Amino acid sequence: MSINMNREVIECFECDSEYFSDSSKMGQLCPDCSSFLYGFPNCNHAFENGRCTKCYWNGKSSNYINQLKNETD
Repeated sequence: MSINMNREVIECFECDSEYFSDSSKMGQLCPDCSSFLYGFPNCNHAFENGRCTKCYWNGKSSNYINQLKNETD
């Protein structure tokens, strides 16, 4: 599966990852951050060459998001 680069790519304010703007319910947060911070549905990530082919997220999380993830484990 290849990544469609015709979609608008923007940078998440929380984790600094690039992501497809239309893949998140929030305008300035990637699907992963918007999910952990505000409960929006996350992308069902499928990684290829270090990027999700669905939302273009690179798998990075901010320290704060990592803390939230560790609390839910």
